[in-house]
Amino acid sequence: MGFNHHIVRTYCLNYHIPISKFAKQVGISKTHLFNYIDGRNNISEEVAEKIEKITNAELTATEILKLNQKKTRKNP
Repeated sequence: MGFNHHIVRTYCLNYHIPISKFAKQVGISKTHLFNYIDGRNNISEEVAEKIEKITNAELTATEILKLNQKKTRKNP
């Protein structure tokens, strides 16, 4: 998918919210959010739910969690 087409990135661009400010609202570092958007890290269910709340469900936790790319035991 890539950074420029990620739904969180698109949301921030559409609402003119800097990624660093959005990350702070979510309660994570901008590095963690960038790493998630770039597919280097998976996002937790807790953080996905915070994003859903902050965006008034414009971005749902379910759709965010589907974008997890990093392989784990649960996601081979």
